[in-house]
Amino acid sequence: MATYDEIYGKRVDVLSSDPTLTSANEGQVWYNSTTGTLKTVVSFGAWSSTSPLATSRSAIAAAGIQTAGLWFGGEAPAVSNATEEYNGSGFSAGGNLNTARYYLVGAGTQTAGLAAGGATPPATNATEEYNGSAWSTVPGTLPTPANQSMGGGTQTAAFYAGGSSEITAGYEYDGTNWTAGGSLNSGRANGMGAGTLAAGLVGFGYRSPFSNQNSTEEYDGTSWTTVNAGNTARRNVGGWGLQTSAICAGGYTTTSVTTTEEYDGTNWTATSSMGSATAIGAGGAAGASIPAGLAASTTAAEEFNKSINTITAAAWASGGNLNTARYSLGGFGTATAGVAMCGRDSPIYQATEEYDGSSWTTVNNYPQTVVDLGSTGVLTAGLGLGGLNPPSIPSFPTTGRVTGEYDGTNWTTGGSYTYDAWGTGCAGTQTATVASGGHNYPMPPGNISSSAEYDGSSWTAGNSMSQARALFASSGSQTAAVVTGGRSSPGVEDPTNKTEEYDGTNWTSGGNYLISVKENTQGGGPQTAAYMAGGSAPPYTTVAGHYDGTAWATAASLPTVKGLGNAASNTADNTTGLVFGGAGPSTTNTTFDFTAETSAVNAKTLTTS
Repeated sequence: MATYDEIYGKRVDVLSSDPTLTSANEGQVWYNSTTGTLKTVVSFGAWSSTSPLATSRSAIAAAGIQTAGLWFGGEAPAVSNATEEYNGSGFSAGGNLNTARYYLVGAGTQTAGLAAGGATPPATNATEEYNGSAWSTVPGTLPTPANQSMGGGTQTAAFYAGGSSEITAGYEYDGTNWTAGGSLNSGRANGMGAGTLAAGLVGFGYRSPFSNQNSTEEYDGTSWTTVNAGNTARRNVGGWGLQTSAICAGGYTTTSVTTTEEYDGTNWTATSSMGSATAIGAGGAAGASIPAGLAASTTAAEEFNKSINTITAAAWASGGNLNTARYSLGGFGTATAGVAMCGRDSPIYQATEEYDGSSWTTVNNYPQTVVDLGSTGVLTAGLGLGGLNPPSIPSFPTTGRVTGEYDGTNWTTGGSYTYDAWGTGCAGTQTATVASGGHNYPMPPGNISSSAEYDGSSWTAGNSMSQARALFASSGSQTAAVVTGGRSSPGVEDPTNKTEEYDGTNWTSGGNYLISVKENTQGGGPQTAAYMAGGSAPPYTTVAGHYDGTAWATAASLPTVKGLGNAASNTADNTTGLVFGGAGPSTTNTTFDFTAETSAVNAKTLTTS
C-alpha cells in the first residue's frame, strides 16, 4: 500500500504544538504529540453575517461578485426601484431602476449590470443596463413579459429562462436585443440561475401547485440538458456561480430553510447551512446571499466563503456599563481609553467617567452642569464645548460659550466660544479643533450653520456650513472633518441625511447618509474612514454606517436602538468604535464596542469517523 509520503511527496511531521498557520499550510498534515491529534488545513465552506441592506425588501435581484456586488428591485412591501452596491463589507445607495419591480433577473457586474423582466405588477418585459452609477432603459425588450424567472451571464451575453406559470421558454441577450434561445426541459419558477450564456445552469424552483423541484439543467448556448438533481427540493432559492462551481442557498420547502448545496459540475453536495432561514431572497455571483422572510421583507445579509480561513463577522458587542446612566452627554477618546461627561436623566450631570476598554471609572467633574455639549480629543487632551442648562435658559449665553479642557486628570476652562450654541459638532484635537452648527438661544434663528476654529487658547470664526443643523455626528480633524445628519432647518426637529466635509477653510457636500437621522451624536474616525451609529430617524434606530470619504455604506447594526449618546471620536479608522450612554428611548448606561471582520487560518482535526 502506498504511503502518505509516496502519494503527496510530504512526510507527516510530529510537532509538540500546532504551527503558526498561513495560507501556505493548506494541505499540510501533522501530528500534535501534546494533544494526540492528527491535524490538517483544508478549505471549507461557511456562512457569516455581514452588514445589512439599507432598504428592507424581498424578491430582490443581484449581480456582481462578493466584493463588488449589486442588488436591485424587490418588494419592501411596496414594489421597489432601489439599488444598493456592496463593497465586501457594507451596502451603499446606487442609482434607482427606471422601472420598479420584483422577481426580476439580474446579471453582469457592479459596473456593467443587467436587469430584465420581473413584476411591476403585472409581469414586464423591460430591460435596463447599469453603468456603475445609473440605470438606462434599453430598446431591446424580452419577447414575452415574465417574472420569477432564472438567468445569468453578462451585460452583453445573458440568458433568461422559465418563470411564472412554469414556462419553458428561454431567451438570449447580446447587449442590444433579446432573441429566442433553447427551451428548458422542465418549466419552473423561482429557481436559481448561474453561469454564462455558453455554460448556464438552472435548478430547483416550483411547478404548480407549488410542487417544489430539485431538478437541474445545464445550457451550452444552444440547448438545455437535464443533469443530476439537487438533494432538497425547494423554491424561492438564492444562487450564484459557474456551471462547474455553483451554490444554491436557502429557499422554502414547507417552511423557510437554511439549506445550502454546492454543485461541482456533476453533483450537488450539502454544505454549511445559512445562519438564518431564508426564502424569496437573492444570490450574488461569488458568494453573497440575502435572507428574506417569506412573509416579510428584511435587511439581513450573509456571506458564503470557501477557504481555509475562519471568518468572524464585524459586530458591536456589549462593554462595561457607565456608572451614571445618561443621554445628551459629551465624549471623546478611543475604544480603550474613552471619556464620557455631563448629560442628563432627571438631574443634569457634571460627572466625568473614563473607560479602559472594559469598565468605566468616575473621575473629576466637568466645569459646567450642561447637556448636549460638543466634544473631541483623546483621554489626556480632551475638549468640551458649550452646552445647555435647561433650568437656567436665561443665563444660557454664558453657559453656551464655555470651553472645557481635560488633561487626563483635571478639567480647566479654556477660551470662550464665538457664539451661543448647544448641540454643536466638534472635530480635531484639543489644540486644533473645528466646531460647527448647533442650536442657538434665543429663537430665532434656532439651528445654525456657523463654525469656528480653536488653537488651544482662543476661538476664531470660520466659514459656515451650507446646512444649518444641531445634534449631529462630527469627526475627523480641523483640516479634514466630516459631519452628517442632525436636526436641520427649517424645523428644529427635522432629520437630514446630508453630509458635509471641511478642508480647513471651506465646507463642501459629501455623500448622503444611509437614512435621514437626527440626535445622532455618535461618530468617530477620520474623514476618509469615519463611523456613525444610532440616532433617531425617528424612532431611535440601530443603523450604523461607515464613510470612505465619498460614500456611506452600511455597517454592522447596534445590538439595540440608541440615540443622544456619544462615541470615541479619535480612532485611527472605522475598524474599531465605541458608543455609550444615550436613550433608547429610555435613558441607558450601555456601552457598545465595535470590532471589524477578522479572518484566521483554522486547523481541522482528522478523525476516522
